[in-house]
Amino acid sequence: MRISGKRGRLAGMATAAVFIGGMVLGTASAASAASPDYRCGNWKSNSHKWTASCSVRSGKARAATECYNAKRGTYGKHGRWVTRGNWAFGGDCGRDRLVSTGVDWKP
Repeated sequence: MRISGKRGRLAGMATAAVFIGGMVLGTASAASAASPDYRCGNWKSNSHKWTASCSVRSGKARAATECYNAKRGTYGKHGRWVTRGNWAFGGDCGRDRLVSTGVDWKP
């Protein structure tokens, strides 16, 4: 179960999911989640994994994934921190259920 950080080519608007205690409370609109420091687009997901094409302009960013299974409960997974450039972000929960996706950013 690996979260990718391979270089990609597309960029667009960012979206983010809001989750607490394993429950998705809602998703932020692309306009409200946009940052001048990174942008993501071409978001794709199914019940187990997700991908997005992201452009990091400054600072560092990484993929953030929240998964769930009955034995383990809700748990988070993160990709490696990447710096400036275009990247393919994503997360894979394997057989577990995908709960939420997002991007972490820091200066």
